[in-house]
Amino acid sequence: MDFENEKFRKMEESDGFLFKAYEEPIQSKAIKLAKQALEIYPDNIDAENFITKFETNTIKKLKKYEDTLNKEKTNLEKQDMFDKENIGKFWGLIETRPYMRTKHNYMLTLMELGRYTEAIKQGEELLKLCENDNLGIRYLLMGLYTVLEKFGECEKLYNKYLDNSTFMLFPLSIMYYKKGDYKKTKKILKELQENNEYILDYLKQKIKFTENKIKDIEEEGTYAWGSKSEAYFVEKDYKYLLETVPTYIEFIEREIK
Repeated sequence: MDFENEKFRKMEESDGFLFKAYEEPIQSKAIKLAKQALEIYPDNIDAENFITKFETNTIKKLKKYEDTLNKEKTNLEKQDMFDKENIGKFWGLIETRPYMRTKHNYMLTLMELGRYTEAIKQGEELLKLCENDNLGIRYLLMGLYTVLEKFGECEKLYNKYLDNSTFMLFPLSIMYYKKGDYKKTKKILKELQENNEYILDYLKQKIKFTENKIKDIEEEGTYAWGSKSEAYFVEKDYKYLLETVPTYIEFIEREIK
């Protein structure tokens, strides 16, 4: 019991330093605080991830996330968290959240490196572990499936969640465009326009943000549905997808008024 109490005390103290790191605006000081968190409790996976996100070499960053992921998977296996009854319920189990966050970061880094097939594998595993998809992995997968023209998987994922959010409809419209179904493309684009009145004008560059406005949007990191900020994040998150359809904007300009 004393051992467990001491462990809990160290976890709390470690998290205290990590929360300070999250709020620290100066990067060097924030990293120092996260390192202090790890000194107190070496198994603070979120502290490891916090430090890793500042790694500028993407290949090294991927390796660090991979090491952390494997380490935490071993820890969870010792706790029998990968038992059949838990699969699909991850994230609802507090103990699994650092692992899920690490796997998410690993997936995003694979995407940065253009390793889309491997990123898809990570995303599909994340959805298997957490069917409710608390991390929004379905949006990443929609983009990846569309890039690789996996149209069946894309439609299956859409039908599974029946999610008509802007982040789902945007890649869906490009999927139908790449598939050559221009009637459905137009239909989805009109739904997209109803969701967010700014997004198509933003794509056509009729709406532009100043550098200061973009900085404010990025620092805030949040957005309201249907807002200009949402339009900005949709275009930013799916920029890699847009680059695969050079005439898509021309289609919008011609078909959607």
